[in-house]
Amino acid sequence: MAGAVSALFLLDMKGRVLVWRDYRGDVSALQAERFFTKLLDKEGDSEVHSPVVYDDAGVTYMFIQHNNVFLLTAARQNCNAASILLFLHRVIDVFKHYFEELEEESLRDNFVVVYELLDEMMDFGYPQYTEAKILSEFIKTDAYRMEVTQRPPMAVTNAVSWRSEGIRYKKNEVFLDVVESVNILVNSNGQIVRSDVVGALKMRTYLSGMPECKLGLNDRVLLEAQGRATKGKAIDLDDIKFHQCVRLARFENDRTISFIPPDGSFDLMTYRLSTQIEKHSRSRIELMVKARSQFKERRCHKPKYKNFNGVCCICS
Repeated sequence: MAGAVSALFLLDMKGRVLVWRDYRGDVSALQAERFFTKLLDKEGDSEVHSPVVYDDAGVTYMFIQHNNVFLLTAARQNCNAASILLFLHRVIDVFKHYFEELEEESLRDNFVVVYELLDEMMDFGYPQYTEAKILSEFIKTDAYRMEVTQRPPMAVTNAVSWRSEGIRYKKNEVFLDVVESVNILVNSNGQIVRSDVVGALKMRTYLSGMPECKLGLNDRVLLEAQGRATKGKAIDLDDIKFHQCVRLARFENDRTISFIPPDGSFDLMTYRLSTQIEKHSRSRIELMVKARSQFKERRCHKPKYKNFNGVCCICS
């Protein structure tokens, strides 16, 4: 299990502590001063661009800068650096959701809310809830609006922290967009040296309750495991990154993307395709797109609104 963060600091551009939260009691506020001294000593050095700084006293600092604020963590244990840096970026997103923008002035004006958020987003040095929509349901910017009997939403007490309960829509809708960009490196002779495709599956969901969605891809690994022919039909997906709602164990087992989606817009997954781009001419590119629907045909007995094909607009 990865180590825990000892404390989190919010510093101004001069290294002065604006807010700090001690989670484990094994560091002091002086750690911020030691960090900033090391940062000043390394000005002009290429290592200053590294977001991880090690102290001889056994403390590791991980930090990012946003506007005129440094977000800094201090840890005596061996932490997952990528996870902690991602957490700091999530902290920025949450603060911007509450204060419109994260800067020194907004922190000074909202000390109480800042400490409440830090207590909910990290517990004993381990990241917890970082979804702004969920946090805003029980941590209000105007504290006087809160009621004594108010309970935290179910999302913070179960495994589905990215979706609230009780969501209802008159019409359930799901929109899926596949957005891809092609990266090509060409040498001086006009020959393609390297080419790949970077893509993302962007979704907008307006579903009631706690729906479970499943999505299948023409993944080469899945098709070969099923003993099906893959010539011209399968793709090799590299560097796959999923939203936290995806059940990773299910995907590793049968390559099915199973998830309970958040409400609204989100990126379900990102990927990269190492594919060879065929050059046809200086001004022509060839694209082949196939779309197939597996929805059963439905007929409306009393169509009220029809499109040009005579199909009911509401049922289609």
